[in-house]
Amino acid sequence: MRAIEAMRDNLGEPLTLDDIARAARFSKYHFSRIFVNATGVAPGRYLSALRLEKAKELLLTTDWHVVDIGTAVGYHSVGTFSTRFSRSVGLSPTNYRRFRGFAPRHPAAVSFAPSSRRTTIQGTVSVPPGAEWATLYIGVFPGPIPEGKPLAGTLLSRPGPYELVVSGFDADAAHLSAFSVPSDGMDGGHAMEHTGNWLTGGRPLDGLVPGTTVSVADLPLRPRSEFDLPVLVAAPADSPASDRTPHQRGKYPCAR
Repeated sequence: MRAIEAMRDNLGEPLTLDDIARAARFSKYHFSRIFVNATGVAPGRYLSALRLEKAKELLLTTDWHVVDIGTAVGYHSVGTFSTRFSRSVGLSPTNYRRFRGFAPRHPAAVSFAPSSRRTTIQGTVSVPPGAEWATLYIGVFPGPIPEGKPLAGTLLSRPGPYELVVSGFDADAAHLSAFSVPSDGMDGGHAMEHTGNWLTGGRPLDGLVPGTTVSVADLPLRPRSEFDLPVLVAAPADSPASDRTPHQRGKYPCAR
């Protein structure tokens, strides 16, 4: 917690591993091992994710120029900031602000990979009793941080079963992530208004074999804690209730 607080308080500063470990009161070698065990990623990777998460917030809650936001979170090159933001969030900083933090809807991607290279993942997702949420998103990402283009993903209108089809993935890196998604801003809101109440969950997908169907144990979502990794990918926009059936609501464009 001391390390994460030091990162959050100094996002615009050139923090080193020594600086962060010192804040945690450990040697940097011992600290790195503890941090990875607690969060699933290295301290530097966590810091980078925190910077982009803060940039998302500033884009939606201030009228600062993109270059000023990049500087505020530790990027002194607007080009580098924009490239890394776009790669992790899925939208450029300008478009993220334009769409109020939601990824615009696109026609669903179609997989042309042969069935022998596709893996079907089936499971269920659950939420705590009494938890508030609008829509649930579950997807497969190349790593533990939900960022970039998912290997597969879907929106669910309620907790329960899901099915994802993945192709062209690294079996050693695939990671299942799920989180609650606010309504898509048609009421004038934006995505970051809801992050404090987000539910989140995830687990690595071990032993995936192309051409098979894998059943995954229940994925329970819980209120986000300080140790949970930031959700960097832009919130997927749901379809307006007036143009979807309950059956269609769970469908969301995904990369397969």
